[in-house]
Amino acid sequence: MFPAWRRSSGDLFTLLRGNADFRRLIGACALSLTGDWFAFVALSGFVYHSTGSPGWTALLFAINSLPGVLLFPLIGPLTDRFDRRRLRILCDLGSVVPVGGLLVAFHTGSVPLALGCLAVLSVLAAMAGPIPEAALPNLVTGRELSLAQTVLGSLYSAGLLVGAGLGGLVTAAWGTSATLLLDGASFIVSALLVARIERPFSSAVSTRRIRIRADTAELWQFLRTTPVAAALLWLTAGLRLCYGMVGLLPVYALDRFHVGDAGVGALYLAQGLGAVLGPFAGRRLAGGSTRRRLYVAAAALALFGFGYLVLAHVSGLGPGMAAAFVGHLGVGTCAILALNGLQLATPDHVRGRVMVLVFSLSAAFQGVSTLAVAPMTAAIGMADTTRLLGLLAVAYAIVWAARVRR
Repeated sequence: MFPAWRRSSGDLFTLLRGNADFRRLIGACALSLTGDWFAFVALSGFVYHSTGSPGWTALLFAINSLPGVLLFPLIGPLTDRFDRRRLRILCDLGSVVPVGGLLVAFHTGSVPLALGCLAVLSVLAAMAGPIPEAALPNLVTGRELSLAQTVLGSLYSAGLLVGAGLGGLVTAAWGTSATLLLDGASFIVSALLVARIERPFSSAVSTRRIRIRADTAELWQFLRTTPVAAALLWLTAGLRLCYGMVGLLPVYALDRFHVGDAGVGALYLAQGLGAVLGPFAGRRLAGGSTRRRLYVAAAALALFGFGYLVLAHVSGLGPGMAAAFVGHLGVGTCAILALNGLQLATPDHVRGRVMVLVFSLSAAFQGVSTLAVAPMTAAIGMADTTRLLGLLAVAYAIVWAARVRR
């Protein structure tokens, strides 16, 4: 195990040292993701203390996910037809405005304004988020691609690990204004780093106008003729269909464990650590085999459900952190194996639309799941809601693996 870890670490340092464009892309993504989680932790505490409702707290995940889904038919072609680098820079700079709106909302105590600003941020994130995934094969060599995909995928979890964990501490120590100022600064620095990337973000840039119907038809045709891509999309849907229970983590910290904003950050820290380690473990277990990739991803989805089944039964922060870690070890493995498999299977001229579809599909199912959590929590309680969705994750993984085997 340790020799393999040392080899992976050495390969990663070689990649980072030898590819300045990849370093800048990683730095830009890390900054903006960390800032986002700083703000989200502060927003979770603000909404819960303002409304006293676990359902409203869980609803934040839906508001953070659903608005961008509505624009999927436009965002996908935009990512393939226009300069991906310029589009990412515009999204980063544009995000500074709703962050300023959150500052106003926190100081005036306006929950509707805070939720509106979060919705705007989610739309911009829906445009910016898939761009690094679509551009990555053009920024690294074929030999570097597998490791680069794993690093970029795990970076989303690392943003949770650092951003949410430190965000809870910063919010507890210096207040919400500090977290939001750091979030705004992170977007500005991210835009500057992206502007310095020299290699093109696409090898198939087209200037023809967007034709939503034709571009969407081309996407569906690709998926119909690529069974592995279709299977991985179904796996992504299953993962996100159960993901609404993650929105209850702040409520476990505040209502069951009684540990305040610092405890919210601690649970997110454990969640993020598991999700960071998951992609590397999944890459090692799957190797270069497509079939093994599918089975490892299915087992990881079942592990996600198991972790939250344990969470529903514990009563202290320590065991809760352990359960969150195990569950999100499964999330990180499942999500990144699916995403990386799609990157490998997709040609550049349609990759932007595929990546936007993955992000939109994830957001849609995650949003639906989170919307369902609010009435479920009110009807049957937080623990039973967690148990139900945990069992759903395990069952979905078993059925999906059986279908893939046939």
